[in-house]
Amino acid sequence: MNLKKSNRRAALLMIPLLAMALVARPALAAVRVVTTTTTLGDITHQIGGDLVHVTSLMKGPENVHNIKPKPSFIMRLKKADLFVHSGLDAEPWLGQLIHTSRQKRFLPGQPGSVDVSGGITLLEVPQRGQLSRAMGDIHVFGNTHYDKDPLNGIIIAGTIADALKNADPAHAEQFDANLAAFTKKIRDLTERLVAQMKPYRGQRVVVYHRAWPYFLNRFGLVRGGEIEPKPGIAPGPRHLAELADTMRTEGIKIVIVETYNNRKIAESVAQRAGAQAVLLAPAVNALPEADTYEHMFEHDISAIVEAFQRAGIAANAGDS
Repeated sequence: MNLKKSNRRAALLMIPLLAMALVARPALAAVRVVTTTTTLGDITHQIGGDLVHVTSLMKGPENVHNIKPKPSFIMRLKKADLFVHSGLDAEPWLGQLIHTSRQKRFLPGQPGSVDVSGGITLLEVPQRGQLSRAMGDIHVFGNTHYDKDPLNGIIIAGTIADALKNADPAHAEQFDANLAAFTKKIRDLTERLVAQMKPYRGQRVVVYHRAWPYFLNRFGLVRGGEIEPKPGIAPGPRHLAELADTMRTEGIKIVIVETYNNRKIAESVAQRAGAQAVLLAPAVNALPEADTYEHMFEHDISAIVEAFQRAGIAANAGDS
């Protein structure tokens, strides 16, 4: 008799524990997403909210083209439902990583592989017959740094939202609502930053690496030279001297450098040309101030405007 009472008591004690387990299930069922870059990680988090668990393979300051996969990358992929990446040949190490991980669901065309380049109008697409090693480290499909145009970020977010809805149809309405909020926020941000840059429209700048055409196009700047003589090729003394001479002759006052390139070289060229070197964040978390996709653009635009002001560049007449 005492045994039966003990069993009933144990059963009653289990009820709250079972209830707690049921309540915890939605958190355990969050879509597990791995992204290559921190920028894609932030956009995914903004679209997925509490319904996703996001980790990024990169930390922010690195050059996405030159990553060496680590064993920890494989372990993350094995636990993921979706793998979000830039597609094209932006991450040349991607194929080997997927092959090593043996996760067939992340192969191209599979539901787990989320290539966010779809729908993007690519710039600098090589013409047929133009490709050769003599051109440096060029991208065969076009420039892959398309996330540096905030309006392309909206396209990226739409691709991610579609993948999340396929992975978790029960929360499709929430993903759509998050996408709508993100879209409005980014459109408003872009309008404000374009207006902020309007006084400097048409100004020429030198870039270190060919990572900024989408950014320059969106915000009205013009590339006037590159520190790399060819994409991915280290500059020599003669090229740097000629570039500084060109900058002085043509009145180019800004040198843009990324967190993963040689800042001392950029500053040296700028000093020789009587210009300003400006460090920009190429990705979310590349710099402390760039802790979200929106803050990345706000930081970069503010840094450029301040550099123009330090260089004594006057606002275009009628545009201020």
